[in-house]
Parts: sequence; structure tokens; C-alpha cells
Amino acid sequence: MNIAIFSPYATVAPHFETELEIAQTHLDQGDSVEIVSCYGKLANCDFNLERDAKRCEDCIGRRRAGISMLKPGVRALELTPIHTDFSPPAFDDLTDLKSYFIENFDLGYAALSSLVSVCRNPEPDLQQWGPLLHRLMQSAWITYQATREYLRKAQPERVYLFNGRFASMRAVLRACQSLNTDCFIHERGCDLKHYDLFPNHLPHDIEGIQKIMLELWHRGDPRREAIGASWFEDRLNRVEKNWHSFVKGQEAGRLPPNWKSNRHNISIFCSSDDEFVAIGDHWKNVMYPNQVDGISRIVTDMLARSPETHIYLRIHPNLKDVDNQRKREMLAIDSPNLSIITPDETIDTYQLLRHSNKIITFGSSVGIEAVYWGIPSILLGPSFYRQIGGTFTPSNHSAALDLLCKELEPAEQTGALIYGYWQQTRGIPYQYFEASGLFEGKFMGQVIHAGMKTREPRFFKRLLRKLKPNKNIR
Repeated sequence: MNIAIFSPYATVAPHFETELEIAQTHLDQGDSVEIVSCYGKLANCDFNLERDAKRCEDCIGRRRAGISMLKPGVRALELTPIHTDFSPPAFDDLTDLKSYFIENFDLGYAALSSLVSVCRNPEPDLQQWGPLLHRLMQSAWITYQATREYLRKAQPERVYLFNGRFASMRAVLRACQSLNTDCFIHERGCDLKHYDLFPNHLPHDIEGIQKIMLELWHRGDPRREAIGASWFEDRLNRVEKNWHSFVKGQEAGRLPPNWKSNRHNISIFCSSDDEFVAIGDHWKNVMYPNQVDGISRIVTDMLARSPETHIYLRIHPNLKDVDNQRKREMLAIDSPNLSIITPDETIDTYQLLRHSNKIITFGSSVGIEAVYWGIPSILLGPSFYRQIGGTFTPSNHSAALDLLCKELEPAEQTGALIYGYWQQTRGIPYQYFEASGLFEGKFMGQVIHAGMKTREPRFFKRLLRKLKPNKNIR
């Protein structure tokens, strides 16, 4: 089998090491492997936005060191940009940007996804960020064209790439899809010992993930209920498996100081939606324009319909250091039936969850965690777990209010266990990489860094001669 791995982000661990893992696994099977990379010529890099020459050189050096460890060797290629006169239009409106396609490539969504990650604002000012948005779109389109050209010539049977939602990486995915080339996207697995693969769809694809969850569950592992339950227990106990625990610094057992157990208490757990806001239309909330609008309407209408109800709004801890208009609007909601818990407060999320009469989420994993813990959970937005059961999913605002105003019995737990089982088991065990943290580890027993002594392929020797001095990297 002929394999191509698109690897532009060698500075990012463990994702570069995952690409080396995938390459070595295919080499062990007798497959041929090409690693296709950027060597400082693309107009944009998601992990080096300022195009810092030293960071670019370190990336190339780390890639060189890692590739030299593979046995037998692989072919290292540069993704050659195609010269084009393409200049994307200026956008003032997010809706227009999201609907901007060229051929099968959702270029507007792709560029917006990268931009949102930079500015940590789900609704960025497109005039303020116009130059960067233009560069993201131009670079992504050049990558799309260059990838199609490479695929036509090399004709790999399978392509691998990281994450897929960022502008240039989504360009590779769409180029593969346009030519019916299998494209496997890699991401973190269930823990530091695993990586995950998503064939021909983004790791954020709702339908694709739901299909994977159900297929995994229906394999009939006799331990599946216990394994699924253990994921929820680990979350409660602040166990960090494949990402930071955002509740780790909270004070166990602490409730808001104005908590009264003899009243009807509803808790809203908002999401940090940076990663999902620009995936595609299937992540669009059909009930509310955004979380702030939904929360404001719920608070106002519940005061009129059920004044004895008190609402607690837990703003996601991941928004602690974020300053954007949506967060400011959320903090500004003012009502006698509302208490706001800011991201930096040490109120225990799980104590709040388990003492609430019911909870509301817009897609946060807390929504399915509530199902496991026997708390009625009302889901008001798209989510991976929306179709697997356990949550109450009203179709409009009026139906949501009806659910909030009446007594609800806890839902059956199977949907939660399906979700937990997937989260606790997904992925492929590493053979050659051993993580020592979220962003550190050794590949074949070595920490890969740019200054390692390597048996340099001729390609890299020629490349380094071109790169010196640093000022040649633009």
C-alpha cells in the first residue's frame, strides 16, 4: 500500500510523534510511505502565525530528526505551493463567510475555524481580523490545489493528517474527498497511551461519531457497562486522561453561598464553543442564535412562569482568560432568579450538578454526565450524544420551558454508558511512542528535538542549505 502523511506541524507534540508512529506501523507492514510537509513557503501556519523564522527552522529540524529514526526510510517531500492569482473576497458578515465554498471545499468555515482558535472569539470582528482571514483563505486554497496536484501524480491509496478542522488541514481533507482518496484523520485517543483515527470525516462530525459509538457498543463487550461507568467516575475524580481537567482546581463539595436546597434549582452549564463553532452547518443551533440568547430568554421567561425557580449559570472554566463580546454579554445577564458562577470561581461543578433538580446544556459533556448521575438533563443544542438517548431534547423554546417547569424523572442510563464506553476505550495503542504528559514523550526511546544528531536524508541537507541564513524564511 502507498501511504502519504501530511505533516506540517512538527513542533506540536504528540501529534508529530503520532505521524511517526503511523509511518513506522505502515513500514512494518511493508508499505511505502511518503511524508509531505510545508517547509516555510505557505502563507500561513496555524502554529506559527507570525511566521517566526526560528520557530520555522525548529519545526523543520524536529521533522528531520524524527523522520531519520524511521526504518526503513521514508521519502520526505515538500508540498509545493501552486502559484495562483486567487484573492478571496472581503467578508463583513459571518453568515456570508460560512457559506463561502469553492468546488467541494468549505473554505469559509475552514478559515473561520482557524481564526476563532486564534482570537478565542466565536464571533470575531471580520474587519479587525481581515488581513489574517485573507491570508488563511489564500493559504488554504493554495494547499487545496497543491494537494490535488500531488494526489494526481503520486496516487497514494491512503492519506493521513492531523485534526482536519484548521484551514490548511481541511484543505487536504477536501482535496482527498474530491478525488475519492481515503483520508484518515488522527487525534488524541482515550488516554495518553492511545491515538484515534477517523476515516474520511472530521473528528467533530456528529453523524460519524454517533455511528462509531453505536458500532463499538454493539460489539457486545461483556464489560462495557462497567467500563462506560468508569469514565464518569474518572471525570468526577478529576483524572486527566487525554486533556486538562477543567474542574481540577475546584473546591470539592462547595456549592454557591446562596444555595437553598428547599427551592427548585436549575443549573445551566455553558460550553466553550471555540472548537465547534466553525465545523459546519450540522453544528448550528436551530433553537437559538447563540448560547447568550438562549440563556437570556430562559432566565426571563422562567421568572415569569416559575418565579420560585432559581437558575445557576456555570460559565465554562476554559473561558477564564478569555475576553470577548459573548462572554461579556453572558456576565451582564441580570435577573433576581439568576446567580452567575464565573469561570475562575472554585464552586464544585459536580456538587452543583448532583444537587440540581435538573440541568441545561448546549452540548457540553456535562449534559450526558448528568444522565449517568441520575439528574434530568435538557439539551438545547447539537452534540455527539444527542441521538443516543438519555437527554430531553425539546424542538423549540416553548417546549424547553415546559420541561423546565414540570417535574422530570431521571432518564434511562444506557445512552450515557454508550458515550462513556466510547470515551474510555477509543483509539489505537501506541507501539513506539510513550507519553510523559499531554505535550511530552519519547518516540523509540528518544525525545525528538531539532538539535538531535541524525542520519540526514539528502532532501533535508539540500533544504537546510536553502534555509540559511534565517532571513530567507519569510
